[in-house]
Amino acid sequence: MNNSTNTKAARQQNKSKKGRFNFVDLILVVVLLLIIGILVYSFSPVSLIKKWTGSEKVDIQYEIEITNVDSNVIDLIKADAVVTDSVTKSEIGTVTMVNRTDYVEYQPYEVINHETDADENIKHKVDYTLEKVGYPNKYNLNVTVTVSADYSEGTGYTVGSTRIAVGEKLNIKFPDYICEGYCVGITTQY
Repeated sequence: MNNSTNTKAARQQNKSKKGRFNFVDLILVVVLLLIIGILVYSFSPVSLIKKWTGSEKVDIQYEIEITNVDSNVIDLIKADAVVTDSVTKSEIGTVTMVNRTDYVEYQPYEVINHETDADENIKHKVDYTLEKVGYPNKYNLNVTVTVSADYSEGTGYTVGSTRIAVGEKLNIKFPDYICEGYCVGITTQY
């Protein structure tokens, strides 16, 4: 009889051990989940692309030059306006400053000089120069835009799918005006 009571007591003890909450097991499960999460993130496509491209976030200011702008359009481009790429429809920054200068073009100008040689023959010598021609009510705008961009070696600065580089043509949209301009400068510290 004594043997059967010992067996029943041992079975009850085993049942109570199976249903008991063990903190050590919980800690082991949490540690294993953390390790699995870190491994999945480390080898995920997103983290591998970041590692391979060496992309990092950088706050920049870049300047867009817009030429031959009518005087009635100047007031449509204001500070704090959101700038969008008109092709990709992605936001590429916020206007911080707008400067304007008079719009001028250089046109070829023909100058004819009359010279006489030793035999008193008249020779016509044609020279070409450039003449500066101004246009009233037309302006050049230099728009300074601030944005947080991705920088990677070999590609440079990108905002979404728009590349920001000096000399790059940008299709830009302000809230009330769409135009094209060229990036003429980039500053990383402001």
